[in-house]
Amino acid sequence: MFGLIISRFLPRVRHLTQEMSLWEELWAYIEGKYFSVDMGRYENINMGSGSLITARNIILGMCVGIIIASIMAAYDKNKLGKFVRKIIKEECFWPEKAKTLEELGYLKDAAIKSNMRRTTVLSKVVKCVEKEAFEADVAKMREAHIAKNGNDKGFIEPKYNIDFNTAHFYIPDEEHYAADIRFDHKGSGWRAFLLVIIVTTIIAVLVCFLLPDMVQLVDNLIGILKGDGNVVN
Repeated sequence: MFGLIISRFLPRVRHLTQEMSLWEELWAYIEGKYFSVDMGRYENINMGSGSLITARNIILGMCVGIIIASIMAAYDKNKLGKFVRKIIKEECFWPEKAKTLEELGYLKDAAIKSNMRRTTVLSKVVKCVEKEAFEADVAKMREAHIAKNGNDKGFIEPKYNIDFNTAHFYIPDEEHYAADIRFDHKGSGWRAFLLVIIVTTIIAVLVCFLLPDMVQLVDNLIGILKGDGNVVN
């Protein structure tokens, strides 16, 4: 029975291994053809292939970081920004004017709930009335503990668990202008996001292709300034 199972699955394993090998060969070809660093001959710069590869990887890493940052900015200004702009539109600027997620139309929004549970950009801007009241009570409990014991040693601060069915949210009146500017949707649409990706990708490709030539140019300029005639074409 065990031998029968092996005989059935062994061809699939072999096929999967062959597919993985093909993908590895394809990636090795692409990396070698398009992402390898073609070393030049540098007379005035002490830079080997390892240094060039390190410089290339740093620049490519910066490009990836720019793309990730643009994704996060687009998410903040679009997904989270809609929630912020909804609160501003409803003029929820004081605790007594605060509204629940159901009243704001976000009761089923998992992303908003996740951000409000943790310390995030959104939770720093949008306040919860019940959480503020809870924190005020905890502060009083801490003061009473200190008054009794002389310090806060041994005081265990209770954790607040937000109930999104009853919690009310607002943006303080003195902060809503800054919140409106911070989460402004202008310049954060798909067109701007795609433009950032395209430009960053072009820069990354140019780095892979032109980095050795750029280093060679610097090397030639140093040679000219030194007047030693060691200029490589």
